Amino acid sequence: MSTMRQEIDRWEADLANIAETSLADNWFLEERRLAEAQHTLAAFRGRILPLLTAQRPYDVIVVDEVEHLLDGLEDLRNDLFRTVHPADSHLKVAETVAALRALSRVALRFERTYEDA
Repeated sequence: MSTMRQEIDRWEADLANIAETSLADNWFLEERRLAEAQHTLAAFRGRILPLLTAQRPYDVIVVDEVEHLLDGLEDLRNDLFRTVHPADSHLKVAETVAALRALSRVALRFERTYEDA
């Protein structure tokens, strides 16, 4: 199993743990989305994105899209820190995390395809 696969699996397991904890502890939806945003930003900026940028140049489109989504996620996270924030912030966080999941799968397919070649 590749290092990138391990990091993505770790990130997804941590998101599942956040979801379980938020249900067990009766978190507000905004608290859960804030935790997901914080964790996703740390995982991608600290571990996953450096692995992606070290990949072959064909991954540059994926890297650009991931960076764009992370920038937007940072703005959404900052919105959630405010007492008054847009009503759809939590929905946009969930959508952004879903998009990052999809792009992670694409990146893993690229990695697998070129390891097989």
